[in-house]
Amino acid sequence: MILHHMKQRYFSGWIIGSLALILNVSSVAMNRQPGFYREHTLIATGYDFSALGLKNCQSARALDTTHYLAACRQTSPKATSALRLFLVDTRQPEQNAILFRSSDFGDAYYVKVTVFNKDQGDGPIFILAESGAEFSYGVQIYMLDGSELRSVGNIDEVLLDDEENASSVVPALQIKDTGQTVVFSFTKNVIVPDRQGNYTTVTPERIRYIFDGRTLRRLLSNQ
Repeated sequence: MILHHMKQRYFSGWIIGSLALILNVSSVAMNRQPGFYREHTLIATGYDFSALGLKNCQSARALDTTHYLAACRQTSPKATSALRLFLVDTRQPEQNAILFRSSDFGDAYYVKVTVFNKDQGDGPIFILAESGAEFSYGVQIYMLDGSELRSVGNIDEVLLDDEENASSVVPALQIKDTGQTVVFSFTKNVIVPDRQGNYTTVTPERIRYIFDGRTLRRLLSNQ
C-alpha cells in the first residue's frame, strides 16, 4: 500500500534553508490582532525562467509586478535535478535575480505552492509548498515577513483519499493568529507519522502546530 512508501519518505526528512528578501519591517515583532489566515490567490505568470538557469518550472506565481515564485529544476550540470522553490526579482540582472533558493524536494515530481495571508493584513505571510509523486510527501512552510523569507518547518501529516492514497493536507488546514503565536490546526482527521515510520489516524482536536515567530512545532495529545 502507498503508506509503506511513505514510511521511507518520512525518514529522509527536510533540509531547512533560509535567505533574506524584500521589505523592511518585521510583523512578527509587532503587536498583532487575533485573526484568521485565508488563501491568497496569486496570478499565474508566463515569465521565462530559462535565462536564470532554471527549467521545468511549475506553480509559477507573481507576488507583485516584479517578484515571482516558482518551483523549478536547475540546468547546471553541477546541481541536482530535484525541484526547488525559487523567488525571483525580475528587475535585477540575471546573476542577481534569484533572491531565494530552497533546499531540494528530493524525488518529488510536483510542488504546489499556496499562499496564506491574514484578513487584517498584519502578521507574516505563509507560503506552503506541498510536494509529492504518486502521493503527497507533506508540506514545507516558508514565512515571508518584512525583509525575510525563510523556511520555518514542515507538516508531515496527510489526508487519505477514497482509495487510501496520501493526499495534500492543505485543504484541511486552518491557520489562526492568536496575537502571540500562529496556530495551524486541521478540520479533518489526518494521518500522522511517528519516529519509527508508523502512521496513525488522529482527530483534529488532538493535533496542532504552533509557530512562535521562529519555528513551527507540533503538539500532539494522547487523548
